[in-house]
Amino acid sequence: MSIYLTFNRKKYKIENEVIDKMLLIATADLHIRKVEDTSLLARILEAGKERGAQALLIAGDLLDRPFLDAETESAVRSLLAKAGMKVFLAAGNHDPLAVTSLYQNLPEGVYCFGEGLAGLTIGENIRLFGYSSAREQAEDRPLQGFSAPAGGVNILLAHGQAEGGRDAFRPVSGEELAQSGLDLAILGHIHKGEQRRYGGCLLLVPGIPEGKGFDELGEKYIYLIDTASMHIEPISVAERVWREYPVDLSGCAEESEMLARMEAVEIADHIIGRLILIGSPAADPAAAIGLYTARYGREVKNQTDPSLSVELLRRQNTLQGAFVRRAMAEIEGADPQDRPLLEEALRLGLEALKEARL
Repeated sequence: MSIYLTFNRKKYKIENEVIDKMLLIATADLHIRKVEDTSLLARILEAGKERGAQALLIAGDLLDRPFLDAETESAVRSLLAKAGMKVFLAAGNHDPLAVTSLYQNLPEGVYCFGEGLAGLTIGENIRLFGYSSAREQAEDRPLQGFSAPAGGVNILLAHGQAEGGRDAFRPVSGEELAQSGLDLAILGHIHKGEQRRYGGCLLLVPGIPEGKGFDELGEKYIYLIDTASMHIEPISVAERVWREYPVDLSGCAEESEMLARMEAVEIADHIIGRLILIGSPAADPAAAIGLYTARYGREVKNQTDPSLSVELLRRQNTLQGAFVRRAMAEIEGADPQDRPLLEEALRLGLEALKEARL
């Protein structure tokens, strides 16, 4: 199947061949569940308009589930209808084509690929191939044996797992990409963004455009693609960024000292931060944690290990206590330049004794 769509475009001469310059926005895995989530789609579309993008490509899981409440589905449909650019979709495993009502009645200017691999001509010498997921589970390989036409720019839009092993969702191998004749493959499904090259094909995994919890840490992006140069620019549209901040409480014996170390961590307003307490404090940090969470409303995860606290152990009448007292005597009597090595030996010795007890 080949459909020609008209865009406002500029032409560039590349190796004696006329190829359209198009700017595309690529994203995936928005996982819209409720009406508040649609603000993310609105921000993506606005970022595309500001940069002159002519099409938005969504590589699956626009929605978090097939059936949305009427208000949320209406809000999504309204945003797509007023997108100001063409929109191309590939349904994913969370919003499979066969059962997702939104995809049965899309606004004009919005195209959703079918289950089988198909191609569209979206600009002069620019072809977009894609396929949707009809079901929540699928292990077939739609790209197997595929070869794109020579010449021009060939792009794939789909939802699946690159280099996926057994039980992977619609896996795509590096060999398939290398032999496909594609210039760019955009694959949704994996929430961590990355880029890799397989032969002449660049794989772009957009990842999620905005984290939803501490299992999705760090900056997230959508991508502006220039088809003339294949330059890919990351763009942040996230209102929230989830981060973890390690705080070493080693040696802390007082609640006030622990709290001071925790409060020394600077967290910007748009960051949803969680402190990860590490090290070997000489006292239980529970009281300091309670004060911090009451004051700042942030989550604190205690991963400290008091069993390795030198201050606590040196007062114990145990094998570990005797080891620490002897080691500390050597450290305190050693030349300053030798102390770091002896302190590291003490740390390793304590860990070995702890493992032996386990």
